[in-house]
Amino acid sequence: MTTPPLARLAPVTLAEVIDRAALQCRVDRKYVITVDELPHLLDHLTPYARVLDIEGERTFRYESVYFDTPCLASYHCAAYRRRRRFKVRTRTYLDSAQCWLEVKISGARGRVTKHRLPYRAEDRSTVPGPVAGS
Repeated sequence: MTTPPLARLAPVTLAEVIDRAALQCRVDRKYVITVDELPHLLDHLTPYARVLDIEGERTFRYESVYFDTPCLASYHCAAYRRRRRFKVRTRTYLDSAQCWLEVKISGARGRVTKHRLPYRAEDRSTVPGPVAGS
């Protein structure tokens, strides 16, 4: 019997992830691989990668709600590969009911800056408009 891939990775606590997440400026690289290549890749990552472990659980459920302008500015910037673009979403971690409003801004040279604020889970599908008179 083979060991599940996540079981082979060293754990990282939620406190450590949150501490490191405070450094919200990063460069993202995404790669597409075949399913057949995954075991080989995991073998190479195992000495370096860690997996979030909360009370013995290593898989977690979350829900994201994305927002855009009436003219779909966020969508069009991404679809047409604009250098400077943005994404606004709520992310709710369903197992803990924690919710965040997140704004990601992509700039020059693939640099991504993410800003997060705590958000009420019951409000996760909406972003309030401007207050009247302001």
